Amino acid sequence: MDVDGEPCACGSRGCVETIASGTVIARRATGQGWRPRGWDRTAVAVAAAARAGDPMALDAFDRAGRALAAAIAGTASLVEIETAVIGGAVAASGEVLFAPLRRHLATYAALSFVRGVEVVPALLGAGAGLVGAAAVAVELLPDRALDMGEPAPVPPRGC
Repeated sequence: MDVDGEPCACGSRGCVETIASGTVIARRATGQGWRPRGWDRTAVAVAAAARAGDPMALDAFDRAGRALAAAIAGTASLVEIETAVIGGAVAASGEVLFAPLRRHLATYAALSFVRGVEVVPALLGAGAGLVGAAAVAVELLPDRALDMGEPAPVPPRGC
């Protein structure tokens, strides 16, 4: 995303997460002068402020949407996806995130097959990643491990 960007929790630099995570959205809004009503300084509170038209909150979500749009356009250019599914807690912000994301995607989508990419929220919301990880884990189990009559084999250690 940004080769000289901020360090990411994954160990890399400049990942989308360093621009579009809930923590970063809240930090950006606060850094630009947004002040919550009460003590809630989370992206949930920033989203509520954006819905109410707060310019600093809107800017924080616009930046996150732009980063996601660039990442989706780049990915779609490489692997020709038809749909980008956005999950996690930030996706629960709804159109506060998805409206700028779609608007920016229209400018980043230079190739004809990228312009048709649909962006939708994950049906499972913030739990989508966990459900996906569980599905992968089940896929990796030997067939007989799913038989409830016997325990799953323990893989050998070492190598």
